[in-house]
Order: sequence, then structure tokens, then C-alpha cells
Amino acid sequence: MGPGSRPAMWERYRRAEQMLHRNVNSLVFNLQTPVHWLPDSSGFWYRCESASGHRFMLVDAPTGRQQEAFDHRGVARALTQVLAEEVDPAALPFETFEFACGGSRVRFKVDGSRWECRVDGSSLRKWPAPAPGRGSASPSGRYEARTVAGNLVLIDHIEGSSTPLTDDAEPAHGYGSSPEGRNSAVTDRLGKRETPPRVVWSPDERNLLTHRLDERRVQKLHLWQGAPRDGSLRPRVHSYRQALPDDAELPLAQLVVFEVETSKRVDLQWRPLESSFLTPIELNHVWWASGGDTVFFLDWDRDRRSVRLVSADPSTGECNVMVEERSETPIDLNAVYYGAPNVWVAKDRREIIWYSARSGFGHLYLLDGRGDPIRQLTGGQWLVTDLVRVDEKTRTAFFMGTGREPSRDPYYHHLYAVSLDGGEPVLLTPEEAEHGEWPPWVDFSPDGRYFVDRFSRIDQPPRTVLRRSTGELVAQVTETDVSALRATGWRYPERFTAKASDGQTDLYGMIVLPHDFDPARKYPVIESIYPGPQATRTPRGFTDVVGESTRCLAELGFVVFTVDGRGTPGRSRAFLDAGYGRSAEAEVLADHVAVLTQLAEERPYLDLDRVGIYGHSAGGYAAVRAMLEYPQVYRVGVASAGNHDQALTNVTWGERWIGPVGGPGWDTQANRTLAGNLQGKLLLVTGDLDDNVNPAATMQLVDALIAANRDFDLLVLPNRNHDFAGTWGTWSEDPYFTRRRWDYFVEHLMGEQPPPGYQVGVPG
Repeated sequence: MGPGSRPAMWERYRRAEQMLHRNVNSLVFNLQTPVHWLPDSSGFWYRCESASGHRFMLVDAPTGRQQEAFDHRGVARALTQVLAEEVDPAALPFETFEFACGGSRVRFKVDGSRWECRVDGSSLRKWPAPAPGRGSASPSGRYEARTVAGNLVLIDHIEGSSTPLTDDAEPAHGYGSSPEGRNSAVTDRLGKRETPPRVVWSPDERNLLTHRLDERRVQKLHLWQGAPRDGSLRPRVHSYRQALPDDAELPLAQLVVFEVETSKRVDLQWRPLESSFLTPIELNHVWWASGGDTVFFLDWDRDRRSVRLVSADPSTGECNVMVEERSETPIDLNAVYYGAPNVWVAKDRREIIWYSARSGFGHLYLLDGRGDPIRQLTGGQWLVTDLVRVDEKTRTAFFMGTGREPSRDPYYHHLYAVSLDGGEPVLLTPEEAEHGEWPPWVDFSPDGRYFVDRFSRIDQPPRTVLRRSTGELVAQVTETDVSALRATGWRYPERFTAKASDGQTDLYGMIVLPHDFDPARKYPVIESIYPGPQATRTPRGFTDVVGESTRCLAELGFVVFTVDGRGTPGRSRAFLDAGYGRSAEAEVLADHVAVLTQLAEERPYLDLDRVGIYGHSAGGYAAVRAMLEYPQVYRVGVASAGNHDQALTNVTWGERWIGPVGGPGWDTQANRTLAGNLQGKLLLVTGDLDDNVNPAATMQLVDALIAANRDFDLLVLPNRNHDFAGTWGTWSEDPYFTRRRWDYFVEHLMGEQPPPGYQVGVPG
């Protein structure tokens, strides 16, 4: 079929495919600009992109002046000679480098070989590649901790020695391991990925801290691989240990310290820490004092209604509680569940910064070394999200916050500074936009005198600027170039506000229109849902809307929207707790229906007789729940990798967000309890190797739908794990799944025939 004879829907599919992240990314330059500070804080380098290639730029911090980090032409000439092929100075064959010899030389890797030369490109020579690191390196790189059959071994690269630190490991009871309930145990095993031991080195390298993880009594889940990659006809079963809600036995991590010089072992005199999903080391819940003489760690009870900050003497193992907090609902020490804890201890242990939502909003409190209050550092009906840096010399805490600036979007992050001695926070990033977009939010220089700030909105491409720690602007570093993307007809999404189902609470969302949108037409509507409770769905910054699935569906001829209802983070504690114990309502699903109604009142082009919904993981659960709770609203749904019964999820999910098993919310939360309510067209999708949400969650829903004599569609993707929808930053949607999701909405919601034989990723 020639281009001139293709039907309109085929062309729409081709356009939708062009909007996938892997295609759009090549049309946007400087979308992400990570910076690399020099050790002396005099400046930093970054990789600057353009349509003609890329350059490595060096920025002088005091002035903001930029120049090439090294002689690109000289390096290109030198590489051309040794590689025997022409090297373009505007497209050097490496994406990162490092300065050496005080900045007079640069090192980089090309085709697996390491090279070093002067900054002018002369004296090019191969640099011996270090031995592949299979362990966790110490700060200087001299030492490396490895595991052998579950035991910990210390490697000294200078002495060339190898010292066993333990010899008593046994299956499911070894040192430095990550729990099998980490959502990737089978994926790692099949991919032969070796995870380095989880250790925390003291700053002076005199000690290392790790854990001995006991999973011996944890029950197993299983995956059934029906089409092994090697062509075997015999199906294979892959098992992994995972604690489920109400299980008596959980993975437990005993913290242990080893002295490097003597191999002396000290077990901390504290109960083993619950590690059902990740260990305290992986969650940044364990750290060393800057002097290396004290270990700090956080200990939550299983129900997360109490938490303690504990200090430990690494030489004796003696532990002392410094701070303890209790609450009627689960406690977090960050605005989001997986965020690094907002806790800081002064070098002399006399002051502690502690994060608490006791006032109804997450704020910072200054305590003395005994945990008694000195003063509240921040307060009001706004939210501290992340403690970024504490400068003890100036007694200043730098933090990200949301909702403090009047008449601004309450989800936009800004950087603030507040004195430990009292006073109001000072705004350092005034632009009305999302600053940072993700941790580490802003990049401070090593000495803290400068920081690099990157900010954007969904309708404003990112800008990267250099500021002093006072917030004073030094210079603009770079700006994202979206001209090639805009030339395709790509249009910015729109942010909107609406009321929750209570008629009072403001909610925020995003609406995405087709590039050829005509307000005189009626459009079928699709909601892309993720109900939390540990994350929001609606993007705040531009980076997260480039290549988004909503844009692809919009190009097919739909209007697509997202909204963050109550029960999601980023607002008040009451806003988040509104979803606690209400998993059966997909965290206040009524809010989503209320928003849809309001959107239709304001936008007559929305056809409420043709409304669809899709989601992945918890979003898959919510998509099905919406169709079962509101069958008169949601007519077509695609639910991928849905955790359709929280009793089949990791214990830290189900018990954290619903409460103890048997309590309120558990009896009706499983989607199978409402299987008889299904009226619309539903496509269920699961990967047979999903070690995050076990396929059993989908299959048990399938069993209930069959028992209720309901029609539905099922797609099982062989050899796929949880990531086939391209979630959580992977941006690698499975082509077949992508096409099938498009087909389902085009056929059943739009009422048109998908183009026969269309294949995502294949030119045609």
C-alpha cells in the first residue's frame, strides 16, 4: 500500500507512533541537562545538544561564562588517527568524560576502551580499564565489598588482598542481599544481573555497615513461563520469596558493622528491621555521622504508626533512641512514601531536624539531641517535600516546598532557605514552574555556594540556570530546544482545576487534545488513571509529557485527561489520608467522576457517551474498579498489570495503605468482589513473568468474571515482566501491547476499524 492510498486511520497510527518517547526524544534537545561539578566548586560541565551535534561545555561558577570543556577538534583529530575512521568534533563518540591530573587531562570511553589525553587532544593514550566492579566500593575506591555464596568479602585493591568477613551465610540468610520481594528478583535472575552487596561505608573508610537478611521462613510466590526464550517446550516455574499482607513471617535485616583493619564484627543491639520490599540501606534509612563514629538508622513498626531515630556506637553496638513519633495513621518522613527521609543530625549531635505532618502538613522541626523541641522551622498550610541540604556554618536549611506561594499551583516545587535560629523561609526559585522535576531537585556545588536550577511546566520547556545560594541569578546555562518537535504539529497539554466530589476541594489535572483539534466536533474521552496512593499521575514539568502515552492516544483522535484525586500525595495529610482504608474506592474514585462531569460542562466537545479509561499496576486496578463502580460512565477500559487484590501485593503496600488485614476496607477491596457489575468492554493484560504484580491477581479476576458470566478480553504477554507499559521512567512500551491498547479504544470507543496489520516500530 503506497502512502497516497493509506486510509486516514493508518496515518493517525503513524502519527501516534511518532509521538512515542523513543521517537520524540530525537526531536528535543537539552531535555535533560545533568551537571557535573568540579571538586573545588569553581564550575561544572554539562553536555549541550543541538540539531548539529553536541558539545561538552564548562561553566565558570562566579561569572557564569561558558566555554568548551576541552578542545573538541583536537580530540576528534586524535581519535580519527587511532580509530582509522573520521570522527566529527560535533559528534564525539562518547556521552560523558572525567577530568584528570588537576583538570589538565580528560578521560573517556569509546567502544569499550578507555582513553586519556590532554585537554587540547594531544598525548592520546589508552588508559587501563579497571577490573569490573562486582561489589560496593569505598569512597576512595581502595576497598570493595563483595558477596561470595552469601558471605561478605573485603577486597583491598592497593594491597591486592582478599579477606573474608563472614563464613556463616546460608540460603536465604546471607549478608548484604536485597529481599526477593523487591519487585525484580526473577527479572534479575533471568537477566543474570548481579546486585552488589548493600553496604554503607563510613566516610573515613574505617568501617562498613551492612545487614544479614533473613528470608528463610518467608513464603513463596511463583511465575509460570510457558514459552521459555531458549525454545524449550517444557514450561518453567520461577519462585521468589515475598511476604503478603497478614503473613506472620517477614524478611528481617540485622544491622552489622565490620572494622576494615581488623575484620572485627559488631552486631547492633537492636531488633532486626522489617525489609519486605527493600532493606533500610536501600531506602536510605541508615547513614553514618560525618565523623564516622556513629551510625544512625530509622525503625518503623510494621503498621508504620510509630517510627524511631536510633543512634548506634559502631564499636560496641549499643543503641539509643533519639526521637520517636506515633500517629493514628501511617507516618512518612517525606512527602512521598519512597522519598529519602527528611532527617538531619548535627555533627555534635546537639541538634536534629525532624520531619512531621503532625500539624496536618509536612514540616521541619528543630529538636535537641534528646529529641525535645527547640522550635518549628516551617509551618502553615503548605508542604515541605524534601530537605535538600543543611549548612552548619551558616545554620541554614535548604528544602523543597509546595503550596506556599499565593495564587500558584500547589504542586509546583520551589527551593527555600530557612535559618535554624528562626525566621520565615526565603524563596530562592521564584519562577512559577516546577523546579527540579525529580530528586535531587537542584544541584548544589560541593561547597554549597552555588546551585543549578532546572524548571519547566507542561506548557513551558525547561530552562537551566545557575544561582548563588542566596537565590541570586548568575546566568542562564541552557534552554530546551523544542522547535523540531513543534514543527510536527505537537501541541502543549493544558493544566486544569476542578472540584472534588465533596464540592469543595480543588483538584488538578491535565487535558491533551489532538493536534488537529476542532472545538465544533464531539470527541471520545479517555482517562489515564493512577490513583496513588504513593504517587501522582498528572505531570507537573515538561520532561514528563514528552513521549507520554496520553499524547499518542490524542493523535488517534481522542481527548485524554488525567487528574489527581484525594488519596494521593503532595497536599495536606488529610488529602492523603482520605484514601487510607479506601482501596475499594481506588482512593476516592468518585473524585474522578466528578471531574469528568465538570470538564464536560466546560468543554462541550467531550462526548460523555464515549468514555474510556486505562491504567497500569495500581492504575490497572483503578481502571477496572472504575468500570465496576461506575459502569454507566466508563464504557471501555484497558487494565495492564493490575494489582486487582491488595492481599496479593507486597505487605508494605497492602497493610500500609489499607491497614491490618481484617480491618475496614479489606472485605470489598478485591476487584473480583464486583465482577458481576461489568457492562462495558474490558481488556485485561498481564506479563507472565511479572515479579512486581503477580499474574495471579489478574487470573483470579478472570476467574470471577467467568463465574459471573461476563464477557471480557485477556492478553497474556509471554516473557514480559511489569515494565511492558513503559512505566516509572523506563519509556520502553512493548510495541505489541501499545498497538493493542490503541486498537481497543479505536474499535470499541471510537467505533472505527483499526488499520489491519499495523506494526509499531516497523516502517511501512
